[in-house]
Amino acid sequence: MAAASGDSAPTFHDLLQRSGLGLQLLPPSTDDAGHRHLSRRITWSHTTELHDPSRYLRGGELVCTVGISLQTPADCDTFVDSLARAGVAGICFGIGDVHDNAPGALIDACARTGLPLLIAPPQIPFATISRYIADFQFGGAIATARATNALVPELLSSQRRRESVRQLLDRAGQVLGCYFLLEAPGAPVESPASIPVDEMGTVVWVGRGDPPEPAVLEVIARFVAAAQGERDIEAALARERVGQLLSLVERRMLLPDALNQLLDWPGLSEREIDCSAWPAGAGALLSMAFPDALVADAPEVCLVLSTGTDRLADIAADLSLPSGHAAAMPLTELGSSISQARIALDLARQRGGSIGPDQLSTFGSLLEGLPLSRLAPFRTQLIDPLIELDRDRGTQHVRTLRVFLAANGSLIDTARELFLHTNTVRHRLARIGQITGRDPLKFEDQAAFTIGLRAADRL
Repeated sequence: MAAASGDSAPTFHDLLQRSGLGLQLLPPSTDDAGHRHLSRRITWSHTTELHDPSRYLRGGELVCTVGISLQTPADCDTFVDSLARAGVAGICFGIGDVHDNAPGALIDACARTGLPLLIAPPQIPFATISRYIADFQFGGAIATARATNALVPELLSSQRRRESVRQLLDRAGQVLGCYFLLEAPGAPVESPASIPVDEMGTVVWVGRGDPPEPAVLEVIARFVAAAQGERDIEAALARERVGQLLSLVERRMLLPDALNQLLDWPGLSEREIDCSAWPAGAGALLSMAFPDALVADAPEVCLVLSTGTDRLADIAADLSLPSGHAAAMPLTELGSSISQARIALDLARQRGGSIGPDQLSTFGSLLEGLPLSRLAPFRTQLIDPLIELDRDRGTQHVRTLRVFLAANGSLIDTARELFLHTNTVRHRLARIGQITGRDPLKFEDQAAFTIGLRAADRL
């Protein structure tokens, strides 16, 4: 993930005064240097126990450690000097696990290099600090995504029922816990949150607390404009007719070439056609977003046929709708193209966002497209026994297996990631083989373990 910058990144003052985490700055900020420390911004957090983690850093991080590798003054000097060269924001030292207090040599090295040193009490895990930094940076985006994910299905349902603009705004208000007005064009607006809608007026938020983010208001405005346009009954009926024809093509009950006699759309004569699938009920919205495309309200899905459109993913992101996109194909392959777009849409509904043909050819997409019942044997036979053993005995077989597979079967990389000796990793993998009857060192069994872990994660 790219490091944040600017005002979105928290400062040491935020961590000390606003987070409520009980962190302490050493030495206390009583001089000019201490005040400069307080204003220093933190782009991200990084937890490590390496002597020299500089190759994993990009600058601006808060480096968290409990000091496993900091046993001598020389260790502390090496560690702090490497962080200073990497340009980190500072160090957060967790006490209570390895050291009861921060080593004096570490404090001296931080003072010498000018790096701020935070002390984290035993009851505050580093994950809590990382979560605070992430929420500080991306809290607005996360809130927008949550509101949009809750809002869009209700607005799509409103569109499918061809409800009025007033009914649509009432649905949005119920989801967000507020009320929306549609003021006439030119009317004065006194609200901290509003958005104009072309030729219709202004959608105005009324409520208590924080108003919706601008991105959420933009979603509502698009649906309002589409609801107003949905008064054109002929256009809606035309989309339904096209949807029926495309469904026949997909089921091989109608030859694609016959569409040239049944539909008046110039794109049918092009060499290749782009097909994308969208949630049902989005027809009016998509007709506005793709004015030159053929939009079809098919059963349980909305299809869009277009030519030469290179902004499909951008438009999908602007509309905040999941969408699936097939590879461009000639008209004769339209049935396959529609099926591919539907599969991509199913995957997009699970992941969110837009899924294209390049993402359909991955191992992950294959697994996500299969029902859990097909994956269950891999989970119950290969992963569940390891989970039970780890839970009963406090071992880490599942974590070792995950890291090993993520490291492409490298014993050395796995040992480095887990801070273990390679022989220890080899012993754990052998134990996994004894428990499950599968050898993690064999490629075919690695694939089986990967499927089992994916199934466990989906469950």
